[in-house]
Amino acid sequence: MASRARLIFALVLSAIGSANSDIENLTCELAPSGVYRFNYVASPGAVAVEVFASSRPDRINSAEPVLTIHHTPAEVSLPGRQGRVYFHLKPAGRATRVVSVRRLPLEGAKNFRDLGGYRASDGRYVRWGMVYRSNHLVHLTAGDYEYIGGLGIRLVCDLRTEREKLRSPTLWMGHTPEFLSVPVGRDQDTTVTAEESLKRRLAAMSVEDNHASHGYDQYAIEYAPQYGIVLRRLVAGDLPAIVHCSGGKDRTGVFSAILLTALGIPRETVIQDYLLTSRYALAADSLDRTAVDLKRILGLPQLPAPLVVQAIMTTKPEKLEATFDTIISTFGSFDNYLRNGLQISEADLAVLRERLLEP
Repeated sequence: MASRARLIFALVLSAIGSANSDIENLTCELAPSGVYRFNYVASPGAVAVEVFASSRPDRINSAEPVLTIHHTPAEVSLPGRQGRVYFHLKPAGRATRVVSVRRLPLEGAKNFRDLGGYRASDGRYVRWGMVYRSNHLVHLTAGDYEYIGGLGIRLVCDLRTEREKLRSPTLWMGHTPEFLSVPVGRDQDTTVTAEESLKRRLAAMSVEDNHASHGYDQYAIEYAPQYGIVLRRLVAGDLPAIVHCSGGKDRTGVFSAILLTALGIPRETVIQDYLLTSRYALAADSLDRTAVDLKRILGLPQLPAPLVVQAIMTTKPEKLEATFDTIISTFGSFDNYLRNGLQISEADLAVLRERLLEP
């Protein structure tokens, strides 16, 4: 009965959200030239949209719009503007939508991105500026730390193993948030050389691809207690937070998928977020940095070849689908996984959604 009531409530909220919005599939990209590019799908008969630039996702702190959009794509530049920008799009008489760039423009972490903006099944959206996912933070520059300093980060959840952290320590600059070590995975066998370890990893990936299934789907099961610890810290309000591993792909990818699914984000959207790692880590402006990261992560004597980088950092939907299949086959449902695997109660879930979702 309770589940039926929740479904009805979700459908009502979704209908209200659709009726009050002229804007769907909203995205914002930052070009190397410093130009912000907006794109969205407008409903029939949509009115012009005023765009306000703000340093905060929860309020507009500027008096005048920086742009009025009559059709998309649309572009705007903000010369001299420092730090992160959140754009509030206001169609006359309709609900305001917030958007920002998903991948933050950091020199030393090319896979540092915001989980905000995704639409849940109840019509609400994930709040921007609350939860970030990233690769390791070893190469952050002074400029990166200046940028991150404006995000108000309170918690950094590190999913790396102890040996990974020793090899690549995070040397945080500026105001220091709380660091939570929640190791997911096991350290490499120290008797195996880095080159041999890489060969084994590539061979294992080839076998997984040929069988189109299991890769790291067991992370969600074997390390459920660790993922539960991170989720409960978000429930407790330790936000904004960063969750990261070494590459920001596998362990962080599984956590992000768990979080977004718990918030009611549709599976297709969850998978699209997962696939962004390949897009960002293998982009022309990121490939060299990704190779440097992998050299350090794997302890290699030289930079890996581009084809090796591509093989390791490519994300495939079958991998994440296998993770969800394993969750369902083990626990019977995702709700059971939240309750019994992650120890997230109904009350916890309600608080999590209240903290991280907005109309």
